[in-house]
Amino acid sequence: MFRFILAALAAITLAACSPTPKIDAADPYKSLYPWNPKWKGVVTLDSGVQYIVIKKGEGKGEKPKPEDRVEVNYDGRFASNGEQFDTSYGKEPAVFRLNQVISGWTEGLQYMQPGDEFMFWIPWKLAYGEDGRPGIPPKADLMFRVELRSVVKAVASNAEAWKKVTPWPTDSSDVNRSSTGLEYMVVESGPADGPVPGDRDYAIVHLEGRLDDGSVVGSTFESQEPEIFPVADLVPGWAEAIKGMHKGDHWMIRMPAHLMYAGEGDGRIPPNAIVTYEVILDDVIVVDTQSAEPAAPATPK
Repeated sequence: MFRFILAALAAITLAACSPTPKIDAADPYKSLYPWNPKWKGVVTLDSGVQYIVIKKGEGKGEKPKPEDRVEVNYDGRFASNGEQFDTSYGKEPAVFRLNQVISGWTEGLQYMQPGDEFMFWIPWKLAYGEDGRPGIPPKADLMFRVELRSVVKAVASNAEAWKKVTPWPTDSSDVNRSSTGLEYMVVESGPADGPVPGDRDYAIVHLEGRLDDGSVVGSTFESQEPEIFPVADLVPGWAEAIKGMHKGDHWMIRMPAHLMYAGEGDGRIPPNAIVTYEVILDDVIVVDTQSAEPAAPATPK
């Protein structure tokens, strides 16, 4: 009787899983369409997204987080009939922030590392939903072949640094002061031989500014799109701070009103407001001093 039970359990297990087909790396759809969720090797996430590994990379890079930017090749097809509706193969790879795409992608790609290639099956609720979109009908389950080429980690605000400067510790030995009234604290220093912006140069910065009541008056960390400043056009406080930084420096800066907009204010910055800024000098576009006019900067990738 015991042997009979074991045999029965083995039969159930075999019935529950199907052998994984031999995957043609050049055209995975040949072997993976139509999709079979019972293949051995298929991973089913709690959300309902499923995937199978086509090819593993070297396993050295970090897996992306939702706020990171990824570079991928992909081939999307309808799960119902295998018809292709979009592809990047034969074109330029796609680059986007992971939290700016369908939720099935946002979740699924977090299991990949650079060099990995997966096949995903994504239920319609985690794709384009009940309404679909042009070219994709309502309630369409989708399949995607995805090759993760690279991950650009998001630039994040430093919560610990903000704790140290809230309220601003004027008397701290960590605070540097200039004769103009500008104060700053170094969070992290870039290379000592890194470029320093001059008056004719452009500074590419990530920043967040807060009033003393905690109100945010501007931030690039959510959008992940840095600001590009022509140094010559900056208000005195910003010009002083930026021209004191090397590429890669990360500072907390206390900007008094008289070095910014004084009694006039500017947009979300009230008149006579003191603003504390977190500033990361991401890059410097050095302008050739021999040219008559500074060249317009290229938008950073």
